[in-house]
Amino acid sequence: MKIKAKQAFTFILAFILTGSLLILPGYAAESNEILSLTAKYTSGSVSVSGTASSDILAIALLLYDTDGTTLLRMETFGVSLKDDHNEFTGTIQIPLSTGTYTVKAANYEGGDFYMAQFTVSAPLDEEDDDTSSDSSYDDEPVITPAPTPVVITPTPTPAIQAEVTSGTNPIDNLPIILDDNGNNALVRLELEKIQLLFEESNNSVISLPVIADVTEYTLELPSSVLSNPEAGSKLSLSTGAGTLTVSDNMLSTLSGTEDKKVGLSIGHGDKATLSDQEKEALGNRPLIKLQLTVDGVQTQWNNPEAPVTVSIPYTPNHQELENPDSIIVWYLDGAGNRICIPDSRYDPATGTVTFTTTHFSLYAVGYNRVFFSDVVENAWYQKAVEFIAAREVTKGTGGDQFSPDAVLTRGEFIVLVMRTYGIEPDENPEDNFADAGNTYYTGYLAAAKRLGISKGVGNNLYAPGNGITRQEMFTLLYNVLKVINRLPLGTTEKTLSSFIDGGNIALWAYEAMAYLVKAGTISGSGGKLYPENTSTRAEMAQVLYNLLSK
Repeated sequence: MKIKAKQAFTFILAFILTGSLLILPGYAAESNEILSLTAKYTSGSVSVSGTASSDILAIALLLYDTDGTTLLRMETFGVSLKDDHNEFTGTIQIPLSTGTYTVKAANYEGGDFYMAQFTVSAPLDEEDDDTSSDSSYDDEPVITPAPTPVVITPTPTPAIQAEVTSGTNPIDNLPIILDDNGNNALVRLELEKIQLLFEESNNSVISLPVIADVTEYTLELPSSVLSNPEAGSKLSLSTGAGTLTVSDNMLSTLSGTEDKKVGLSIGHGDKATLSDQEKEALGNRPLIKLQLTVDGVQTQWNNPEAPVTVSIPYTPNHQELENPDSIIVWYLDGAGNRICIPDSRYDPATGTVTFTTTHFSLYAVGYNRVFFSDVVENAWYQKAVEFIAAREVTKGTGGDQFSPDAVLTRGEFIVLVMRTYGIEPDENPEDNFADAGNTYYTGYLAAAKRLGISKGVGNNLYAPGNGITRQEMFTLLYNVLKVINRLPLGTTEKTLSSFIDGGNIALWAYEAMAYLVKAGTISGSGGKLYPENTSTRAEMAQVLYNLLSK
């Protein structure tokens, strides 16, 4: 019989031997991660042992006081593989007084907890069995000394704390506050503490351990810390649900937050609220919820100039590991739509799926394998084409075709690059290029004109049907990245003079080409940049892949 950990009944078999009590294993949860758990108390230490499924590398163990809610100690134990499962054992040295205590175990990377209990009994007092007496009177009463009570005082155990680092420097830890239900773990950062962090480094991290039962982790801090006009420092909240990295200009466009407390939350989403179609698409993959509160009130946030980076721990299955570029992240809009995040990607080095977002909502790890019949296996562009197709940047040219060798038009490129970076088309635009027409690129051209991404080719024309040259493509790309504050930061030793045809670049394209060459986005071929050559759809896919996969 298997039941949910929160509803588990534990059957206790007590053996009052030398002040210790053994217990039978508690029932495991349906997730089948922890298969068994046993605990006992002997001679000032709690000994635990159990088994877990083979994919678990470590377990988090929590020891609770006799009230069942006060956490006395939390430890992490490694596991060892045996046959088709893992075994773990551990000891917690702690004096305990008489009573019934609770231990809970969970996968260190997160999951349901598994509970067992044990009882500590006072040691039996040895009776004085010496019936001899030196007295000469047989009727003299025998006086048995009263047993001396044994008083065991538990050693105070520090509360769970969050580790704080600024750059590589550790700072004093912070206490973690659990709500009444034990579902939310909160860390508060006061202004003085944040100023200390930012003095040490412009990259600080608040790390919370995995805590059983906790489904949401929150960092609370003054709104002024995140209201700088320009980004200068970053702050990360690292938790069992994932890591949230924000810049200090995150709230610069949000009014009404002066002198208030804001809460940044990341937690496990509730899949029970999803549609059947969404549940089927997600399967067992993670669902997370990002939330912003102002003085405790949930608040909508959207700032394209301050994207938040999110990393979700994830272990791909065998099929996904063979095609890791098809692992993506979906934004769930609440209306049943799954919207792919173009820059989402799986990083095997960290075991996480990472993406950026400019608004908070529900996000889920997904898998979207896309094929085109004219993209041959092992072609130099195959990886790039399938990468951007998995992220719905392109749907091909129709009929299961991508047309990799076709000349890319100016209209096609502006749509693809704006879709890549989440720039929405204008609806019912009042101002547009004269040749924008009424087609799939019309709204995108209006947005490009409004945002200053393109000034067209002259006479209020964009020439959407013309083949796009490489210098036009890179100039539009540079303008898009500049508008959304996402210009690549990499640097190389190369300049335009490093290429034979660097002097052929038009003056209007010079700034863009020079920047992207130095950043390593443009590498050229055979010592040339070919600025006046038209670009193919395969070349476009490779450029976008180089940017999104970094």
